Amino acid sequence: MIETYELGEVIRSGRPIMDKAIIEYAKKNKKFCLVSPDMTRAAFPEFMNTCKDQHFNVGIAENSAVDIASGLALEGYVPFIYGMSAFLSMRSFEAIRTNVGYQNHNVKFIACNTGVSLGMLGSTHYAMEDLALIGSIPNMTVICPGDPDQTVKAFHAAAQMQGPVYIRMANGRNESAVYKEDYKFEIGKGITIMEGEDCAIIATGIMVSYAVDAAKKLRKEGINVTVIDMHTIKPLDEELILKLANKIGKIVTVEDHFKSCGMGTKICGVVAESGIPCKVKRMGIPDMYPGFGTFSDMLKNLHYGSEDIVANVKEILK
Repeated sequence: MIETYELGEVIRSGRPIMDKAIIEYAKKNKKFCLVSPDMTRAAFPEFMNTCKDQHFNVGIAENSAVDIASGLALEGYVPFIYGMSAFLSMRSFEAIRTNVGYQNHNVKFIACNTGVSLGMLGSTHYAMEDLALIGSIPNMTVICPGDPDQTVKAFHAAAQMQGPVYIRMANGRNESAVYKEDYKFEIGKGITIMEGEDCAIIATGIMVSYAVDAAKKLRKEGINVTVIDMHTIKPLDEELILKLANKIGKIVTVEDHFKSCGMGTKICGVVAESGIPCKVKRMGIPDMYPGFGTFSDMLKNLHYGSEDIVANVKEILK
């Protein structure tokens, strides 16, 4: 078991943490560069001022950011693109598919404001389908860090590997920290945070903290669950999923994404193809365009917050 914070006990912002991390990395690695469709000032202002020669602001033009980064990769640079996930994944999808995925170029993406984490700007700015879209591109690795500190681990892991990587960093502001202690982060390998024999909760991204909170509530009622931080959506840790399916036989998945086409659906496919008898309950954004509200409002209205996870675990145990 890994020691964790209570939900909301420690609040951190991924943007300034990442700002510091990329400055340190850029100073040591002159081939690193950051391309952004006019988003850097809102996230990494210190990098923008400190590493001017390694920063390219292309304006509000996501397609151009992808094209320029692809060209930089051809010249031996290691370009990261920072932008809003809704627009990177949808407005730039063809450019990512053809100029990055098809070419297998060494371009990395840091996507912010994922799922409904942006809150008050509504469905036009929610990235509820980006895992399905970006995950469909061959050669692409997809990572959803579980808290702000894990985003830095994902950044360094992505920088060290060859090929395109998409990092889904939630909003990047005022999010609950999960891990009290250090742990091993490895692309493609889920992290077992808690262990229990009654049910397994597999969470990704910002929902990891809510899954841990739900597990702690369940434990007080005598229900012991395993909690998995499935930070890598592609490649998925199929070995761990099949181990849970075989050993426990009951899995609840939770994600800040359309539940019809995200991590939960991929896990259902893995379990179904294995032939292992296992119940799976998917949680996430239903097939609708949500309204406006804070992230807490969205979780409550769309029914995939901590209390809803508790209810679904109890339901699957019946």
